[in-house]
Amino acid sequence: METVHLVQSVAAPWLDALMTWITDLGSAEAFVAFMVVAYLAVDARAGRALGIAVLVSFQLNQYAKGWFDTPRPFELDASVIRTQRAVDGALGAGFPSGHTQIATTFWGFAAVLARRAWFWVAAVVLIALVAFSRLYLGVHVLADVVGGLLIGVVIVVAATLWMRSGFEPPPALAVALGVAAPLALHLAFPTPESDLVTGALAALTVGPMLVQHRTDGPLLGRIAVVLVGLVLAFTVLVASSELVPEAINRHPVGGYLRYAVLGATATVFAPFIGQAFGWIPTARRR
Repeated sequence: METVHLVQSVAAPWLDALMTWITDLGSAEAFVAFMVVAYLAVDARAGRALGIAVLVSFQLNQYAKGWFDTPRPFELDASVIRTQRAVDGALGAGFPSGHTQIATTFWGFAAVLARRAWFWVAAVVLIALVAFSRLYLGVHVLADVVGGLLIGVVIVVAATLWMRSGFEPPPALAVALGVAAPLALHLAFPTPESDLVTGALAALTVGPMLVQHRTDGPLLGRIAVVLVGLVLAFTVLVASSELVPEAINRHPVGGYLRYAVLGATATVFAPFIGQAFGWIPTARRR
């Protein structure tokens, strides 16, 4: 708590607004958009690996929060609350910081894949800002942030080793690793967001096998495909909320299928539409 009070000694209304905006860069919604752009417009293979790493990191964070079950600073001292928006977005236990862990996983692994010095600098700055914002807003203590940072680094190292090994599992094993195993884990040891993780993992694993996607086409075509992917994802999310009974969405298998379809908007439907309209080149068959 001492660190939180020290950081908040420079508090000001304009800094409250800035830190709230920065902390939103570490939200799940922001990273969904980042991953869609990475997969559809930048590099499909790297975007797929990045998405899988982030989803695994997110699920591990959910398990860790359940294991440690530590309180958040504002639960111990309400005076550290800077904005209600930050408190509303602070779900679950304190340790480890999910925003810091996911930011470290995403931007750290993205820097590894980008292989650019300037990207490394930008990644480190973004991770540091997100971590600082969690302390400033009073939603995490220093141990939470450091824990999230260290776990994120471990996941980045593991993902890098996997990527550099060049190992490509056969389709049957890929389905088992990306669909069956996570779904079984979700059913046996569910977390509040495990349906999202397992469904999205299924889409990232199987989707590229169904529709191979290339990102070496015209820039405008790739932008169009990204927009289609985002619009389709938003449409599926809203439609499934409004039209599908809540009992089905909350059911373990129903939730899994909902997010699998949502993920497929980026890995299957958007690439298919882009290729059908000639916005992007058709993938070469092996």
